Amino acid sequence: MRNYWYVSLSNRYPQPNEGDLVRVVQSVQIKKKYSIVEMTREATPKEIDKYNLRYCGYGYFNESHIEENINKNSRDTNAN
Repeated sequence: MRNYWYVSLSNRYPQPNEGDLVRVVQSVQIKKKYSIVEMTREATPKEIDKYNLRYCGYGYFNESHIEENINKNSRDTNAN
């Protein structure tokens, strides 16, 4: 299934709500300075601000544009 991919620079991510019928966050890969978040829908502007999310693309994890954007955003965190 194609999903939305984000890098969370704060290592936090949206938690499920009681009223949600479908899980929004499918998977999270937690690294030392950032997390890779896979979501079934686009993040809202409030979620982007609250969790410091950087959009990496829509599709599968192994697609080149998503891998490039994840690597680019993770390099940005390593520079700090």
